[in-house]
Amino acid sequence: MRYSVHMKKPVRIFAAALIALSVPSAALAQFPERTVKIVVPFDAGGTIDTVARALAQKLNEKWNVPVIVENRPGAGNTIGAGAVAKAAPDGYSLLFANTSVSVNPSLFKSLPYDTLRELAPVVYLSPSPNVLLAQRTVGVKSLKELLALAKSREANPLSFASVGKGSAHHFCMELLKSEAGVNLLHVPYRGVTPALAAVNRGEVDLYCSDVPGTLNLLQGDKVVPLGITSARRSPSLPNIAPFATEGLPNYDLAGYLGIMATGGTPESAIRRLNASINEVIKEPEFVKRMATLGQEMIGGTPEEFARFLRDDIARYQRLAQAAGLTPE
Repeated sequence: MRYSVHMKKPVRIFAAALIALSVPSAALAQFPERTVKIVVPFDAGGTIDTVARALAQKLNEKWNVPVIVENRPGAGNTIGAGAVAKAAPDGYSLLFANTSVSVNPSLFKSLPYDTLRELAPVVYLSPSPNVLLAQRTVGVKSLKELLALAKSREANPLSFASVGKGSAHHFCMELLKSEAGVNLLHVPYRGVTPALAAVNRGEVDLYCSDVPGTLNLLQGDKVVPLGITSARRSPSLPNIAPFATEGLPNYDLAGYLGIMATGGTPESAIRRLNASINEVIKEPEFVKRMATLGQEMIGGTPEEFARFLRDDIARYQRLAQAAGLTPE
């Protein structure tokens, strides 16, 4: 299984994910017996919240126990992640994880939890690539044209919006600057809503948007898609080519969605969660619904997700250092 980003030779998986190596099948069948909570570190109503609620509904039907979503936004998603990290290690509190799990160790001097010990990987759900968009007024129609223009404007660089310093939107542009050797001006906003408003008003030249946001922005006909940050095309936007095929062969940066439990959760619960979620996300009806939200469900084992996370955390540490970002 490959998640399209740097899954190199096997490394030690999270200690919390390997508590017991042999569990009787009867114990596996008993979980879950009561309400399961999925903590979403974002406000209600967004794409990630919608995906989480759809998954919760299907798991409720599968297990015949309540599966609820609890929104715990704030502090760069550390509030929600910390709530799960400090919960009882029984599998009944889950984190709807995203790229912030990989990024935050590079942005915070001190997190309220130990990412590698107090959160246990359950399953990788889907990649979350970004799409580079340019205002039509910039006058470019491809990534190659943009890079040529950017190189001619070193003294008066093109600007790009992000949803905040150290966000996935910011990192995708920092990697672009590094790989292409161009200078671009970062204009951070306090969240998705003001960043999108700035793009719609034409205040910035460029924006690296997630796939659902891209689908909405393209309806306004004010922006031009120049490339996608993942190594392969998105089923939701099949006509947008990867950066790697547009002049930046080493570029590959896609975020992700996944499920994590509290560190120390018994492997019987981890395996049960993993098996059930893998079954749900492969159901044709669920796959079709997720496609409308720009999500391509993949799944996999806890070990694969653990290896991916270790590589991803290290990768963002390198990116943060290259971008001159210091933990705060």
